[in-house]
Amino acid sequence: MAINFAPLQTNLNKFRTVLRNFLWQQDIASLPFAKRFLIRSCQILIAVIRDLVHGQLSLRAMSLVFTTLIGLFPLLALSFAILKSLGVHNTLEPTLLMLLEPLGNRSTEVSGQILGYVDDIQVQLISVTSVGLLLYIVLDMMRKIESSFNYIWAVKQGRSWSSRVSEYLLAVIVSPILLFLSISISSSVNTNFFASFLANLSFGGLLIELMALIMPILLMSLAFAFAYSFLPNTRVRFGSALLGGFVTTIIWKLMGSLFQSIFVSSARESIYLAFATAIAVMLFAYIGWLVALIGSSIAFYHQNPAKARTGREPTVQSIAQQEQLSLTLASIIIRRFHQAKAALTESELAFAISSNPIVIEDSLLALEQIGLIGKTADDPVRYQPAHSIIDCALVDIWRALRLRNADHLGAHIESDEARSIKNFQSGVDSVIEKELGKQKFIDGNNWGTSIAGEKG
Repeated sequence: MAINFAPLQTNLNKFRTVLRNFLWQQDIASLPFAKRFLIRSCQILIAVIRDLVHGQLSLRAMSLVFTTLIGLFPLLALSFAILKSLGVHNTLEPTLLMLLEPLGNRSTEVSGQILGYVDDIQVQLISVTSVGLLLYIVLDMMRKIESSFNYIWAVKQGRSWSSRVSEYLLAVIVSPILLFLSISISSSVNTNFFASFLANLSFGGLLIELMALIMPILLMSLAFAFAYSFLPNTRVRFGSALLGGFVTTIIWKLMGSLFQSIFVSSARESIYLAFATAIAVMLFAYIGWLVALIGSSIAFYHQNPAKARTGREPTVQSIAQQEQLSLTLASIIIRRFHQAKAALTESELAFAISSNPIVIEDSLLALEQIGLIGKTADDPVRYQPAHSIIDCALVDIWRALRLRNADHLGAHIESDEARSIKNFQSGVDSVIEKELGKQKFIDGNNWGTSIAGEKG
């Protein structure tokens, strides 16, 4: 007897429809805070799960494991040299212990071995060539890390080499100094005087316990938030970065408990524990990078809510759709500027044409590249004309969009067929120029009427 799955399939489709309507077809801005928070959390969760299923985050985490193994010791050596010049090189150990916390009791052994390797490096004997090679390895490691975070934030253009040298080296040089300052402040806070002062208060004991619980989470969240703000070659709002950093910290703490339980259970087999340590470190590095990328993905979807549904991949459009979308966006931006209205953000422009931010970002980039529009310094950025738009004609912008990447071809095609097609295109351009060349963005309220009149 055949089993009838039709009712099950019908109920499953109904459930999908209800879930889709609940998550994506509501104006959540008008909902109460609790319901809005629930819907946004579910949207981000589904988007992150979709990213994990696609496998790109896992692949990039695996790649970063190898990158970390290659570049970790040069990075630590460079930081060690800076801290040693300040006489505080031992401050690297608390940082490593915090990062390796998921390894449990083995974190002390692993961090000690790493610091031993770094301490054996005689900084004063390093030649200019070695310093150059050291800097190149560190910069290349940072470039690969940036590439993974740029993918998450849908950034196609990475930093230039000049920007990498200045910004990465600034981070490598300043981070140890900030680390030294933070540890100095923490040491002063943890003095007996401060502890005794709090203990004398009626609620001092509770306050000490609360600070001991909150401060590590807060500091670690801020550290991840700084990384999520700095690494992508785009502007990341601090609130979104902090949310991603907080979730990453919570997962990191839970991962620490899991690894500790594994090491405690395997400690009975001490013969195999030494062999398992290397594997555990590799596994820890992979899971650690995966968790870090998940946190950055959470920050991305929090900052770009509309992309939680469609993902970060660009939408495929026909040539006619691309031209129509680009000219529509140009018309909205120019008209609002001409009417002295506020410039719109990417999300506001997408809402104005009932579209999605990820659909219009390529069109906005094209309009930027031809010099028609520019970004403001606001956060989030807004778009406005980059030059005078009094005599800005549709045909001029249309032609500039079509010829935007013409110089990238390098060699021109020369054949009888190519010349025939060029003549056809020139004829089309001439007809359009003759019929529609007078249409401008700021006086085109009756384009259809004027076109009909010109044809008549």
